[in-house]
Amino acid sequence: MGENKLPEGWEISNLGEIAYWGSGGTPKSKESQYYDGDIPWLVIGDLNDGEITSSQRKITELGMLNSSAKIVPVDSILIAMYGSIGKLGIAKIPCSTNQAIAFTKIIYGGIPNKFLYYYLYSIKKYLLDIGKGGTQANISQTVLKAVEIPIPPLPEQHRIVAKLDALMERVERNKQRLDKIPALLKRFRQSVLAASVSGRLTEGWRRENVVENNFEISSQFDINETYKQLFELPYNWKWVALGNYVKCNRGRFSVRPRNDPQYFGGDIPFIQIGDLPRDGGYIIKHEQTLNEEGLKVSKLFPKDTVAIAIVGATIANSGILAYEMCFPDSLVGINKGELSLNFYIEYYVRNEKENIRQLSYASGGQPNIKLELLNAYPFPLPPFEEQHEIVRRVEQLFAFADKIEARYAKSKALLDRLPQSLLAKAF
Repeated sequence: MGENKLPEGWEISNLGEIAYWGSGGTPKSKESQYYDGDIPWLVIGDLNDGEITSSQRKITELGMLNSSAKIVPVDSILIAMYGSIGKLGIAKIPCSTNQAIAFTKIIYGGIPNKFLYYYLYSIKKYLLDIGKGGTQANISQTVLKAVEIPIPPLPEQHRIVAKLDALMERVERNKQRLDKIPALLKRFRQSVLAASVSGRLTEGWRRENVVENNFEISSQFDINETYKQLFELPYNWKWVALGNYVKCNRGRFSVRPRNDPQYFGGDIPFIQIGDLPRDGGYIIKHEQTLNEEGLKVSKLFPKDTVAIAIVGATIANSGILAYEMCFPDSLVGINKGELSLNFYIEYYVRNEKENIRQLSYASGGQPNIKLELLNAYPFPLPPFEEQHEIVRRVEQLFAFADKIEARYAKSKALLDRLPQSLLAKAF
């Protein structure tokens, strides 16, 4: 593990000299009489780099006798030997383990179990590096026992543990606070969308700007008021059927089988549902391209078109094309001819996503959104000028949320690295 000059009074030992190590086992048969008993039986997935107070699986006493599993005493340190090498736990209940977990039954010399736990945590990367194996990396107990460990005088061990306990507790508290931010930002963005399509976001703007709603709306479709509860709109807004305001066009790719290579590999971007951003906004990537033959059997949609998924697990996800793209009939394209107007439509679809998704499930069978649903879906239409103002304000608020999100990501990365940094200093 490299040469390091130790402080005065410290010694170098190895894990085999300071502790008695054991490992568990698995009942030789999958018969029910060996499982679902009263003895907690841990597998690597139960290890959480912290205290273990429960297990997903249990075995019977007969299962213990039918395997090399042993009872692990409370406060034993558990360490993964396969796959997730170095993943840790401290048993806070009497339990057993499978053979992929090694554990300390006894730690010699009065060394605090937490001191050993923190040291093992600090060398996780080293343990991963020395792990060997074919399909699944592993370390043997022989290798584990040979790993060196610096041992300070016992009083200093206790001071190190106390200091690390206090610091790790502070790190964990800060992590818990930080982990609340993504949910808060999600609710913030959702509240911005809801305010933008109800008129609340521009309430003050309307008091200073009196404009008329001069959109010419067709009467081809009737609003289906069973789709959603219509709320009262500002005086110059109107409820319209979406299909009366803008044409909804399904994508196209008529080739069967869909993966026929003679239509792919050109310069024409071709997106599928999976290319839509999860939370809306610009669609800035494509995984596939069509050639000229592919274009003949598809449909090219212009930049700034709103794209909506109408089938599949991500049904009602939406986005706006950052450049010209083709897409299949699993997506619908909507284009009012101006970016701000398209963005307002996309905000509304994004805000209504869960409701539209539930409506798609109501028909039974494979969830899908039919054009009839979109055409008749109630749409709150503000005047042209107010749509521009709505988009400006939403983008401003979303940019503010993006900055907070970037700061959160940076802070989380620093906080995630902090435990290893503290442990490195401790040892």
